[in-house]
Amino acid sequence: MARLLDPAGRKIEYLRLSVVDSCNLRCFYCRPGDSCEPRRARAILDRETLARVVAAAATLGIRKVRLTGGEPLLRPDIVDLTRDIAVIPGIEDLSLTTNGSKLAGLAAPLAAAGLKRVNISLDSLDGKNFSQITRGGRLRATLDGIRAAYSAGLLPVKINMVVMKGINDHEIENFARLTMEKDIHVRFIEYMPMLGQEDPWREHFLPSSEIMARCAALAPLVPVPDTDFHGPARNFRYAGATGRLGFITPVSRHFCRQCNRLRLTSDGKLRPCLFSDVEVDLLPAIKNREDLAPYFYEAVRAKPAASDRSPASRGSELGPRGMVEIGG
Repeated sequence: MARLLDPAGRKIEYLRLSVVDSCNLRCFYCRPGDSCEPRRARAILDRETLARVVAAAATLGIRKVRLTGGEPLLRPDIVDLTRDIAVIPGIEDLSLTTNGSKLAGLAAPLAAAGLKRVNISLDSLDGKNFSQITRGGRLRATLDGIRAAYSAGLLPVKINMVVMKGINDHEIENFARLTMEKDIHVRFIEYMPMLGQEDPWREHFLPSSEIMARCAALAPLVPVPDTDFHGPARNFRYAGATGRLGFITPVSRHFCRQCNRLRLTSDGKLRPCLFSDVEVDLLPAIKNREDLAPYFYEAVRAKPAASDRSPASRGSELGPRGMVEIGG
C-alpha cells in the first residue's frame, strides 16, 4: 500500500490523537475568556475506534503517535488505550502530552502499558504565578507528576513552557537550569494567539531569539541534531549537561517545511494543518466499517506546503476550534 506523501514531498509519519475534548486547567492563553470552571471531559471516540484508526494509519507509514487532549489523563481508560496502541505493528514511538496534574498516580501504569515518554506543560515554577496562569491549578501536583514520570523511566521528560513577556519570562533561566543535571528537555514555546484573542496577545509575545539569548547568557549553547521525527524544536544543550533546551517558533520562524504530522480531533476529524480549517470527517467511514486509507490520502492531499493562516500573518485566532479541541 502506498505511503503517505503530501504534495510538498513530505513523508507523513506522525499522528496526534486528541482523546478528550476538555481540560481540568483553564490556562488563560489556551482558553481566553473561558469560564474558570472546567467542562466535563468527553471521550467521544471509544478505545476500539481509536485503535482502529491508528492501525489503519500504521499500514500507511505512521510510525509515531502522540496522545493529547484537552488533558488526556482525564480519560478513564487512558492506560488501556495506551496498551492497545502500543502493540500495533509499525508504531515505533508512543508519547503523551499532559499538564501533569494527574500524572503522579498514572506514570508507572502508563509506562508499563507501553508509553515511551511524556511532554508536560509547565509555565511557571512559582506556585502563585502557576495558579494565576492556570486559573486555579496546583504547582505541586504537576511537580509530583514530573518526578513520577522520571522515576517510571518515561525519558526524556519534556517540559513545555509557553513564554509570556511580563508574566513568566523572568523564569526562563530557572527553567534552563533544569536541563543541566537531569535528562529533562525544556522546550520554550513562543506565545501565539488562540481562539478569541485579538491584538493584546502581542504585548506578551517574546521572540525565540530573545529567549535563546537569555539562555545563552548562562552558558554557551551547543546545537543538537534533531532525532524526534522532524519535530518543530531547534535543540541545544549546555556542554556537559544531560538534558536539552528546545526552541519552538510558531510565530517568528515557521516550521511548515519539515511538518510531517496529521491530527485527529476528539470528534473524529483528520486535520492536515494546525492553522487550517480543512478537516476530513472519519466518522461516516468508522460507522460503516469502511477502509480508512482513502480518508488519510484525502487529508494528506489537502496538506498545504505552508500555511497562510499562521499567527504571524493573521494576528488573531487559531481557526474555529480552540487548541483544547484539536490536540495542539
